[in-house]
Parts: sequence; C-alpha cells; structure tokens
Amino acid sequence: MINFCLFAGQEDDKKEKKLKYSSETSFSMVLVKGNNDNISYSFDTKQNLALRKNKLEFKGRFINAKSNGKKTSEIYYSHMKYDRQIKSFAYMLGFVRYERNKLAGYNYRLALSGGGGATWLKSKKVVISSEVALGWNNEENSNQVTMKNINSSSSVWEKTIKASFISSIITNKLDLTLSKTARCSFQETIFINLEESNDYRLNSFASIYAAITPSLALKTSVEVIYSNQPVPGFKNMDSFLLTSLVIKL
Repeated sequence: MINFCLFAGQEDDKKEKKLKYSSETSFSMVLVKGNNDNISYSFDTKQNLALRKNKLEFKGRFINAKSNGKKTSEIYYSHMKYDRQIKSFAYMLGFVRYERNKLAGYNYRLALSGGGGATWLKSKKVVISSEVALGWNNEENSNQVTMKNINSSSSVWEKTIKASFISSIITNKLDLTLSKTARCSFQETIFINLEESNDYRLNSFASIYAAITPSLALKTSVEVIYSNQPVPGFKNMDSFLLTSLVIKL
C-alpha cells in the first residue's frame, strides 16, 4: 500500500512538472474580382506554454484590406504575457505589447506593464476573471510627426521621453461554455493615460466559437475600439467583424 501511494505521488509530480502547450490560429479572407477589386484577410494566433505555476502567452494579429488598389486597413497587434500563480484564484502578470495602425493615425504603440489578476468564478460552464496592470507606454502618431514634437529632439533618449507616459490597464473577461462544441467569450479592456485623464481607450470584444472537429472550428468575432481622444483628424471609433477558420493544437 505504501509503495503504491508513493508511486501515485510520483506520477502526479510528473504530470504537474510536464510542460503543456496549446495553440489556436485563425484565418479569414474575402476576395472580390470584376467591377470591383477588393481583398481582405486576417490572421490571428495565440500560443500558450504552461509549467506548474507559470504560464507564457504569445498573441499576434494582422488585418489587411484593399479596395480598388487603395489600402483601407492595415492593423498589427502582438503581445507577450507572463503569469505566475500565487493563489488558487490569483496571479501576478507582466507583459509587453506592440500595436500599429497608421490609418487610425498612430505609427506604433509600445507598452511594458505589470500587475495582477484574479479568477472570481470558475466552473465547468462559466469563468469570470479580471486583470489590473500599471505600465510605461511609448507611442508615435501622425500629429507628433507633423508638429515635429519628436523628430526635433537632439537625442534618442529625448525622443523616447517626449513620446512616453504612464498608463493603467483594466480588463474584465467572461467565458461561457454553451455545449461540448460551442463556447463564447466577452472581454472589456480600458486603457487610461494617467498623465492625461481624458486620454483613454475602451476595447470591447465578443466571439462565438463552434468546433467542427477536435482540430478545426469556426469563429465569429466582433471588436469595437473607442478612443476618447483620437489622433487629430481621425475618427474615435473602429469596429471589426470577422468570421474565421480556426486551427487548434
């Protein structure tokens, strides 16, 4: 009996120490030829590595659209995020994020943040979680370039300081399992410039996922990005509706 218990404990330790990997990649494309010449496509990938209390997540996204030879969308987003479990329901986090959307007025946005998260409810069908992070941001937009607020600086350090600010990020997420093959997700994220209270962005995301096979699924997602203080000359809201084929490992 003692030998059996020791063996079972060793097996549990092996399972706990085993590196876990998961991957989910989405593709979508629309092509129109004839009187109109349009093409739009998107790529979205999420890669996860987990070992005991540690989790590393990489997420990347690209959206591109052209209409009659004119580019109408070109959006890049990526982040690398690290979570460290400290309690059964709480964890610390740190991440680096990069964004680019020249058609919305910004050449790039770079952020380094750290904070914590908590899972308020976790069951077979419902998961509710929140994250709060504080960080440093650096960005370059078309207004800064036009006003020469950045390029007129004599050193790289001065350019970096002029384009930087402290921010906070608050995220709330709800995941629902509808059946064995279907689930939906809702996420609300607010980005706040702590040096200028009117400068905040609200990112709302909703998706529904339906599995076809264990490795293939269809996903429809809606995303709305609202900027309370957009780059001068640009609209304060962007929205995206995507239907994608998902490959899961």
